Amino acid sequence: MTGKLWAVIRREYLERVRSKAFIIGTIVGPVLMGLIMVLPVLIMGKGGKLLRVAVLDASGVLQSEVEESLREARRDGEPRFDVRPRGSGTAEAREEALKQAVLDGELDGFLLLPEDVVDASSASYYGRTVSNQRDLNTMRWMLRDLLVAHRLTDAGLDPEQVRELTRDMDWRTIRLSEEGEKEDEGLGILLAIILLMILYTSILMWGQVVMGGVIEEKSSRVIEVVASGVPSTQLLAGKLLGVGAAGLTQFLVWSLSLLGISLATAGPMASGLPIPEIRPLVLVSFVVFFLLGFAFYASLYAAIGAAVNTMQEAQNFIFPIIIPLILGLVCFPVVLESPDGTLAVVLSLIPFLTPLLMFLRIVILTPPWWQIALSLALMGAAILGVLWVAGRIYRVGILMYGKKPTFPELMRWVRHT
Repeated sequence: MTGKLWAVIRREYLERVRSKAFIIGTIVGPVLMGLIMVLPVLIMGKGGKLLRVAVLDASGVLQSEVEESLREARRDGEPRFDVRPRGSGTAEAREEALKQAVLDGELDGFLLLPEDVVDASSASYYGRTVSNQRDLNTMRWMLRDLLVAHRLTDAGLDPEQVRELTRDMDWRTIRLSEEGEKEDEGLGILLAIILLMILYTSILMWGQVVMGGVIEEKSSRVIEVVASGVPSTQLLAGKLLGVGAAGLTQFLVWSLSLLGISLATAGPMASGLPIPEIRPLVLVSFVVFFLLGFAFYASLYAAIGAAVNTMQEAQNFIFPIIIPLILGLVCFPVVLESPDGTLAVVLSLIPFLTPLLMFLRIVILTPPWWQIALSLALMGAAILGVLWVAGRIYRVGILMYGKKPTFPELMRWVRHT
């Protein structure tokens, strides 16, 4: 590595890591990842305040049973409903009074049972908000069980015996791996999607950092001074390596933070919480596929930055570049559904999709090693090809000003020797 190349790398690296945005992102990123992974588990099943509800049974059959069932309803051992009196008067008058009580904030809602509630099996809930679906589902399932019990009794059957015969089964999903077995309640998929989005966002973000730096230097004519002393190929390489090193620094901090979260939640701190497992291979792949994706897409971003004069001009060229990344997000349900299926394997071996989809396969179900090695080889060859094209555009574009080039002109720059 020549002294000039090292100087460019050092300048690009220090300029990024000393910025406030980098420092804040590096610190806030692990905090957000920890919150995203741990908080949903901590608050899972934790309800808010008791819902102040009333029951208006026009049939007069289920009133007391429904009220008693609501009082006994529990989530994680805590009651969920504070049953209030329903008032007096005609059914219409009580309904209007309850609606007004909800509007006045005296009640959170009320349950209205029609006269034919047992036969029609219908009911309505009126509330200022119906976004608390877990509590409303608890209410609905409780009422459903009561209605079924009444219909069974009317049919001469014992509700308790029927309930025992039709009781639900205990269903568990357990992930098997070489390291052993671990119960997975679906949080593994959540972890995969979170990491995939972080990878997607980071590749885009750091690629645009490269493009923005090139455009800024070009518009301020600093590039002319730098290019007079450093060959364009070394300048491009230094920019990619310097910015890539800054991105790698941030990613290493994030990966180590993920490892720390994984170790902490796997020990006494976990307290039986279903925290998804983060395997060492996932952390290594997280970094490796970021670097591969950055090298591939940042090269194209650098070429765009060299070819245009402003960020506004760059927008016309950016969309064709990000289409493959967007396509990777569009295809990720295919990988989630069948990570070892033929379509998932083929898609993950396509170089511009590899950083996202091969990484996702590794998180969900580790592919055979030959597939991982093949994807890395194909990705490496694709990066070399992109670097060759980007280097030729960069060599001409950094000293070109004025009219925005067209795609045919860019192709001529690539063919220019």
